[in-house]
Amino acid sequence: MSAIARWDAFLAQIQGRHEQARAEADGAARQFIAQVAAGGDVQQLSHQLMALKGRLQDLEKMIIDTWHAKVDAAFEADGRSNDERVAGQAKGIALSRALDDAREEHEIRIMADLARARIAHSQPDGATLASHAVAQEAATAEWRAMRASLRALNDIRPPRTLAPIVAYEHAQIAYWRKYLSVRAQYEPILARDPALEVRARMEQWYVYTAEHEPAWVAAGRPRTPI
Repeated sequence: MSAIARWDAFLAQIQGRHEQARAEADGAARQFIAQVAAGGDVQQLSHQLMALKGRLQDLEKMIIDTWHAKVDAAFEADGRSNDERVAGQAKGIALSRALDDAREEHEIRIMADLARARIAHSQPDGATLASHAVAQEAATAEWRAMRASLRALNDIRPPRTLAPIVAYEHAQIAYWRKYLSVRAQYEPILARDPALEVRARMEQWYVYTAEHEPAWVAAGRPRTPI
């Protein structure tokens, strides 16, 4: 079997194990949520999700660790071209990132399900649980776009041009608008001045990240109006 085929098989195995672990967690979470929907301590679910997160992160990390430890050399020993080696590594990185996203979204979905169940049974902590989880779940598309934009920016070797910096800024603003519009349903104070709330959450990025991008500074620190 060629190095490429072995690498593809390894990646498929990691993906399968990741999906299976999440599926098993789904079943356990559904049972737990049914038990505590009308009352009871929900902390056990948080502990279960923390343990699952560690397992899934180990699988994700295994991809790039294995590439560097064994696979890159195997590609070279097979006589694969540099382009093939770059493509092989990129395939691993892409899967690692996809599994990272899947893990994060999986946890949010479970917590949102818990929040809805508690709200349905008029439990006082329902709105507190929902304020983040349900808002984050609703903003999944914007969150994915924001993460993709950040990864695209980070994949560029500095100094970076202005366009990808601005693209990430726009993606963040779109995410915060969506997230806060839903969260405001549970925390009405956030609806008083939505633009102010978005600007407040963007400020840290402008000050501590964008400020260190030479292209951003040279362009006059062009913040997008909110």
